[in-house]
Amino acid sequence: MRTGACYIRVSTDDQTELSPDTQLLELQKYAKQHDIILNKEFIFIDEGISGKKAKNRPAFQEMIGTAKKKPKPFDVILLWKFSRFARNQEEAIVYKGLLRKDCGIEIISITEPIEDNPFGSLIER
Repeated sequence: MRTGACYIRVSTDDQTELSPDTQLLELQKYAKQHDIILNKEFIFIDEGISGKKAKNRPAFQEMIGTAKKKPKPFDVILLWKFSRFARNQEEAIVYKGLLRKDCGIEIISITEPIEDNPFGSLIER
């Protein structure tokens, strides 16, 4: 079994996205189906915040800070969609690289599965 975290973000300008509660329910369902243990302290929610600048998202910054701890507190971060993680492609690349390479933490979008290869990396962007 792996230990997981959830990152949930809802902006104020996109009315088509799922509510934080609905995103959390879907992430919990996915975690259960894939033998991932979710601890309440690793559920990070930024509500009503744009994904353009990571520095303006307190829960995101808390998640990154927590992920850097040794030993690593979780193995995977679950997202509803990659756009919830970041809207800025440059920041997304930096933070995903940090989490994957430096922290050994996998990032999974439960609605946008990607292959672990160069083609998958292109699609993720």
